[in-house]
Amino acid sequence: MWNFIIYTNKRTNALAAYIYSSVYFISLALPTANTTVVASPSTSTITITSLRPHNFLNVYFSGTLSVMSAFYRPLFTKIKFKGKGYYIYKNLRNTITPQFGYSHRLYVYAYFMSVKFLSKTSIFVFGFIKSDLSKLSHAIKAMRPINIFTGRGVRFAKQVVYKKAGKISSYR
Repeated sequence: MWNFIIYTNKRTNALAAYIYSSVYFISLALPTANTTVVASPSTSTITITSLRPHNFLNVYFSGTLSVMSAFYRPLFTKIKFKGKGYYIYKNLRNTITPQFGYSHRLYVYAYFMSVKFLSKTSIFVFGFIKSDLSKLSHAIKAMRPINIFTGRGVRFAKQVVYKKAGKISSYR
């Protein structure tokens, strides 16, 4: 679904790649020092090779790849909570309202994330932006941290929870 055009300006020695689809348009300026670009229409690939890689090119290409992969690779976290009377509600605008035993309501706004309830005690948060995903999931987790004596609270899935031993009576 993606088409591309590679443009080389002989006068200014500039190299550009235009990648477009029916929805998106991306323009990339490519470094020209010892760089070759080969486009294969049969396999729909663009191969960019450089004979002299250095830190700027590595940072440039890794940043470009992270931007390109953000269009098709969603990220997700799974959050579980444990405790008597703990519930989470969500309205149509993705405003999350946890009921974690506080007398007042706390709100978490998920602007660019989607939230799905897997069960009564676990939710699934997913989206395309890693910083927004981690900010939202850590905001939910910070509302009710894990109690080290009872093990109740909000945690990420597959997170190890260590419980602390309570006071031991001397009259055993």
